[in-house]
Amino acid sequence: MTTSPGLRGLAAAAVVLLCAVFAPGRAAAAGQQLTLGSDVGQVLVDPVPCAVQGFQLQFGNAGSAAVYADAFIDAPAPLTVSRSLVSSYLPPGYTLKVEIDVSAPRTTPPGDYTISVHAGDQQLSLPVHVNAAPINDTGNLVRYMQVSASSENLPNYPACGAVDGDRTSAKWGAGGGWNDATKGSFPDWLQVTFDEPTTVGRVDLYTLDSAKYPAAGYGLSAWDVELLTDGSWQTVAQVRDNTAAEAASAFTPQTATALRVVTLASNEGPTYSRVAELEAYAS
Repeated sequence: MTTSPGLRGLAAAAVVLLCAVFAPGRAAAAGQQLTLGSDVGQVLVDPVPCAVQGFQLQFGNAGSAAVYADAFIDAPAPLTVSRSLVSSYLPPGYTLKVEIDVSAPRTTPPGDYTISVHAGDQQLSLPVHVNAAPINDTGNLVRYMQVSASSENLPNYPACGAVDGDRTSAKWGAGGGWNDATKGSFPDWLQVTFDEPTTVGRVDLYTLDSAKYPAAGYGLSAWDVELLTDGSWQTVAQVRDNTAAEAASAFTPQTATALRVVTLASNEGPTYSRVAELEAYAS
């Protein structure tokens, strides 16, 4: 079977059109009208872990044909963004809205910065102002430090909720405490990493305790306290058979770069690890 030159030309044109429209990562094609915007004119950043801050990227297609397109987000060091690339299929007239988190370490110099976003021939420059880091005058060594966990039952029970300065269980289930995401599986761990080597001599743990969920029925019953010293984890305290809302573990002060609580059991049985607040002190 033969194909006429006219049909071959139409087929070739169709292939070119499909490549231009559906090939991700390509530069802006002729007639393509990408748009970039933000829901705020300036991003305000507090240089502390767990701060919820950023902007909504509005990535649109004002053209008459659907496209696959990429938007690249660049943040100057030491700022970081939750994602550096947004790649999406954009129907004509459609605007994709994506939340971009912006964070900065506590040592970030306060002042003005600029986040750049580009897509095709479009460019967005978004001003960022970093506030001065808050002063920690509580004596609590883990306040405003980086926190992580073996797992997090998100979005309601983040690790950040265990170092937010609230010892109570009033905000339990609303971001005010950490709950792991591996039901019935122990051990779990909650870790705080210090900005610099820090001397620690006491760790206080506040487990879940409320009228509806008392510590004796739902709180942690057993855990180990460990410090990262000279590159290795050392167990400095152990708690067993706990039924109280708070348990303080005092030990010979040691200089560490991180501390963690390794949870071993709950008063509810083999269910979850629940920490309302974790605090540490020099003595």
